[in-house]
Amino acid sequence: MTELPAAAPITGQRVRRSLVPTQQDYEFDAFYTFEMTRVSVFLMNLGASPYEAADAAHEAFLALLPDKWRTLEHPGAYLRTVAYRKYLRQATSRMLPTDPVPDRPGGTCPMELIILTNEQQRMLDLLAELPLAEREAMAWNLDGFNHEETAAILGKNPAAVRQAYKRARTRLINALGLKEAATNE
Repeated sequence: MTELPAAAPITGQRVRRSLVPTQQDYEFDAFYTFEMTRVSVFLMNLGASPYEAADAAHEAFLALLPDKWRTLEHPGAYLRTVAYRKYLRQATSRMLPTDPVPDRPGGTCPMELIILTNEQQRMLDLLAELPLAEREAMAWNLDGFNHEETAAILGKNPAAVRQAYKRARTRLINALGLKEAATNE
């Protein structure tokens, strides 16, 4: 599914890339900066460790290069779908990382932006205990997608996504002991 940039023509001429960043470079950098942390957190909501999330998110960004991200109507949704699939494929080769997460251009590591409080970690632990359909519905919702958008992305019925979200919300409310607060809303 990963598309690589087209190979340079074999004509004896070297393809030269300007050392001066273009407008397209700045636009992709802004897109990357905006989405990288959000996609990583999205994957963590689906059960990925921070390292697994960063790895899958980086692979998903590679699928958008060089210019595929510009041609998509919803590049953010595409990015999350590809990243989630990359994460699921990691399941067969999961092991603890020994190398640090590589820095992105500019010397900042995206992992530094993901600092979890105890409450957030508890919420991730609770999300991990949910059945897959409920965890998916909740993760997409937490990332700002409504039930209809989520259903279209996942290829499911909107009513099924809505029901999975409702069940997940009920389970989380019960697990957090917020039942009384939820009934007062």
